[in-house]
Amino acid sequence: MASMAPSEEQISQVIDFAGLNPHDDRTMVIQALKDTGGNVEAVVMQYFDNPESFRQKFTSVWDESLFQADRDGTVNPAGISFHIESINKNDGIKSNTPPLEGYGPMAPSRPPSRSNGRSPLGRMVDWAAGDTPAGSAAPSTREDEDMQRALRESAQEAGIALPEQQSGLMSTQSTSTPYFGPANRNDYDQGSWAMVPAGSSESQVPSAPAPSLRKRMTGAPAFLVQGISTVGNHGLGGLLTVLHQIPLARNALLETGAPAASYGFNSEWWKGQEILPTHALARLQAGDLQWGNQDESKPDVEEEIHRLMAFLDSTERSYGSVSVLTDLIPYPSLGPEKQFYEYLGPKNEEKLKPLIHSAALSTVFGDDLGDEEAKFGLLEMEHLRSDYTYIKTVYESLDHTMWSDVLSWNELHEGSKMAMFTEMGEVLAIKINGDGPQDSIDIPEKLYLEKYQTNRKDEARRIQMSWCDTKNAIMQIAKEEQQLFEWRNDWDHQMMDKKQMIEKARNQWQVYSDYLLGLGKFRGMVASGFDTDSYPDYRMAPCELSESESSALGTVEEVSQTLLRMLTDIDKRLSSLNSQMEQIMSKQRFLGRLLTQPEKQNRPRPMTCKEFLLRGVVTPSDVTYVCQRAEPDLIELGEQPKQLDQWWRLAYAPNGEQPVQAEKVEIERVLRDVWQETKTPLMVYATETALNAVRAPLTAPLQRFATAENKAFRQELHHEATQAADAEAGEGKKTPGSGPIDPISPSKRKHRADSVDSMDSNRASIGSDDAQNGFDNPFEDGQTSTATMTASGTPVTTTANETHPDLDTGTTEVRMVAAASTVEQ
Repeated sequence: MASMAPSEEQISQVIDFAGLNPHDDRTMVIQALKDTGGNVEAVVMQYFDNPESFRQKFTSVWDESLFQADRDGTVNPAGISFHIESINKNDGIKSNTPPLEGYGPMAPSRPPSRSNGRSPLGRMVDWAAGDTPAGSAAPSTREDEDMQRALRESAQEAGIALPEQQSGLMSTQSTSTPYFGPANRNDYDQGSWAMVPAGSSESQVPSAPAPSLRKRMTGAPAFLVQGISTVGNHGLGGLLTVLHQIPLARNALLETGAPAASYGFNSEWWKGQEILPTHALARLQAGDLQWGNQDESKPDVEEEIHRLMAFLDSTERSYGSVSVLTDLIPYPSLGPEKQFYEYLGPKNEEKLKPLIHSAALSTVFGDDLGDEEAKFGLLEMEHLRSDYTYIKTVYESLDHTMWSDVLSWNELHEGSKMAMFTEMGEVLAIKINGDGPQDSIDIPEKLYLEKYQTNRKDEARRIQMSWCDTKNAIMQIAKEEQQLFEWRNDWDHQMMDKKQMIEKARNQWQVYSDYLLGLGKFRGMVASGFDTDSYPDYRMAPCELSESESSALGTVEEVSQTLLRMLTDIDKRLSSLNSQMEQIMSKQRFLGRLLTQPEKQNRPRPMTCKEFLLRGVVTPSDVTYVCQRAEPDLIELGEQPKQLDQWWRLAYAPNGEQPVQAEKVEIERVLRDVWQETKTPLMVYATETALNAVRAPLTAPLQRFATAENKAFRQELHHEATQAADAEAGEGKKTPGSGPIDPISPSKRKHRADSVDSMDSNRASIGSDDAQNGFDNPFEDGQTSTATMTASGTPVTTTANETHPDLDTGTTEVRMVAAASTVEQ
């Protein structure tokens, strides 16, 4: 596809996002941008989807000269890719007949190889030959041609447009040379397309568990999984699942964008196949938009969110996929959860106000709130693994995030800054990034952000000062502990462990002591004449030492006692330091809990912040913990309505024995088991205001979409049940010669050939009676199946399973294939 040369900005964006080499990969990026019409996002997504295939595709430029060369790569002077030789009357066809002189060294009756490299056999023939075959180019001429071809390929790779190469003889009967290259849409006659019924497109999507295993359990919430992800593991599906259980958040997401007149339909949408807008489908079918290049007509992000909310509302499936939305969000590789808010926030700021919060950055000293303000929906907290020595709770992680300028340096100065919440919404999402803690940190069921409010700046400053004191004290204790154990060698300054050296020295002196005592005992045995009756054990014999040996033994015992006292002193000091460390750590836990308990008595000023309740914990491994609030249950004796919260563990493991899991759990298990799933969870909190909001009804088009989606799933269940029944019936009960019934029998196709919308008329019948009569109707109001459009010979096979059943009518799967025709080259 011809395209203008990309701009330097586009090239730089691709190189930066994909992390490519600005020099070595520049040519590859240019070719990729040309191929996609300058779409930076499409190029980056193609690269991350399969880097190896991307490099192979865009580093090899189409070489037309390969089709004008022989099998060894020699240029064909005749200007054609292959030819068929005529034979004389008396000649027979021989297996190794050399070509005639007029045709040069071409392989008769055989198209050339697409490889540039000459075969080893061809090179051996050249070396063995004493002269150049007649009609072949001279060595210097061949080298010139090779050089010209190499220069031309380099120019193509650099994106430099050159005039078409001319080599060999030019035909006198045609003004254009034959072109052998990828088939394009312009090469096909629009009248050569027709609609034909097709079967299920199940093979075109990843395999999924059987429909009966994917049926939603009664009472359990539906959930969203990653599906086919090109950006690695993420928790966007779990985030939307939890937000859907919060009525105010669900309503806000349904209000984003503008309501659509139709949300289309695709029976494979739940797996991750997109639903194109109606106008895009019309342009594709009319030929105004090329297949594979419909980036400008992608599904609308807000409409996809509406579909997902409607799906979670009333689906009969246990789960769906969020992969379409992930691909629609700009730059999802930066984190789909974060980019979800980054994309929706500016466009729907007023509608998403319950999900958006504001924070200001101001100096620690003084009452000025500062001019720097930021809005966010997802609060990300990232710390080094070593920082979790001080961080044991989510509150302490928030302290180190909001007050990072102070706590990262462990000191306050005039230029120190702190973040404060200036405006809080009703739903707050918090994500732990980085490596996360080694083990776990405490997640509170109720979250109070009082100490980060603007009216608590003085208290926050004092808490930060205390944090700095405790961290400096911990550093001092660590230094003393290091001095306690560390011993430096004077002559080579080598560091050694003092305690280990003392223990080693004590053991050595103990060996000397044992030697002296053993020598004295031996002398006592000798003096007794080795009287074993009196001394059955030689160590019972009296110790007889000389004066010098007695003096040495006394010295040994004195040194051993000194070393023992040193070890005891080290242990006492170490115990004291550990005790101080525990006190300081307890003080840090106390600092983390300050202004987090609204019911505390004798507080000078009452807390005014909102109370956030934990409503879900999301992992990047398709495991979501979500709290479902039941409808108010009126208790007897006229009591007030009682609201019940039920926690669920929703998991999808396609390779497990039980691929879909939905089980009730207790909050204690949630807070414990989540750290076994991931070290970087995403937590969603909401206020009672958000939970008590009334769920807005779905619009009529959304309701029709949800109804059609459920009908498609019922059809899957019916098909599975039918297959199971047929399998149980056994092969012996079948009528001889009978086979499986096609969705549309041959008689139906024969009947369609005489109809107005037959294949010969190059038109399609969608939802026709003929198509529906080929199916068993398991529902009273019809059934739905998918549509797939393919073009034989096109470079890219494109599927479009979209129909738009805004009325509860059945639709038939159709496939568009190229009718038999010959393309003029």
